[in-house]
Amino acid sequence: MFGFIKMIQDFLSKLKNNKRLWFTSLFIIASLGVTLSITILIITTDSVSQEVYISQTKEFALKYKDLEKLKEKKLQKLATVLINDNSIIDKIEKNDAAGISQFQNELNAKIAQQDSNIMIFKFHSLANNSEVLRNSIISTIQNKNSIFGVEVLFDGIFYVYLQPIIKNNNVIGVLEIKENIYSIKESFDITNKQFAFLLDTKMIALISQQSKDGIYKEVGKNHLVNTKVHENNFVSSIASLDENALQNITNGEYVIGQEFFINGLLLRDTSGVDIGILVFGESVEKDGGFIKMANKMTNQVVSIALGLIVSLLLFMF
Repeated sequence: MFGFIKMIQDFLSKLKNNKRLWFTSLFIIASLGVTLSITILIITTDSVSQEVYISQTKEFALKYKDLEKLKEKKLQKLATVLINDNSIIDKIEKNDAAGISQFQNELNAKIAQQDSNIMIFKFHSLANNSEVLRNSIISTIQNKNSIFGVEVLFDGIFYVYLQPIIKNNNVIGVLEIKENIYSIKESFDITNKQFAFLLDTKMIALISQQSKDGIYKEVGKNHLVNTKVHENNFVSSIASLDENALQNITNGEYVIGQEFFINGLLLRDTSGVDIGILVFGESVEKDGGFIKMANKMTNQVVSIALGLIVSLLLFMF
């Protein structure tokens, strides 16, 4: 052991006597140390940036789910008030078609004046044998429970709340409240974030010709987007993605393009059928945005690293 230490001491002593070799060795060792440190620093910074992007991806998903819960609570409160209105209950029980129609028309007109995101109310009477009920309404009747979710209907894509109307423990009808899916976009616009819904092409057949003509355009092979609602730049960025990328963002992944950070969620209807993709995003140029913050952090680390290298070179020469 002592012999080994003495050998190292002798080697260092010889190096010191050879000034050129000594400084060259110091430079090489210092350079390797700085290079290793810079590499570790850059890898760590990149890792932190990745964590920021993953965190924001989860944040978008949580924001949407929170907004969806708020939407459900809002519609639930309205439904609770209406199913306790004796005037409409009597009309439904008697299958007074004219009375029901007048009540819901007046209600829809009143709501339209108060809320820019127009909600539509409809009362279904079980005594009306001529009405064909869709599966979600039949399920509400059979289970005597409310249902909330998204449905692709004849007149568009909606958040739907179905509330059974019960009298003497018997279901006599169903209250349906629906609100356009794009109503949620306002909550993203307020914070300068992006929202778009891509409809699965297999669902477009459920929408009437009047409600889809000149409105939807293809995005990739399997999806359509409402061009009257969504921003062209964001839609263009989404359209540049291939089908694999679109599917990947529904699995918690993200894409950073030239203009936007993009991620998304798969959306299913009340029956559990995949109906499309909810796409979220943020401009990479947004002041104070997380993309700029992450890039700024990376650039600062690179600048510090370059400064260390220049300082080392100046010190050696």
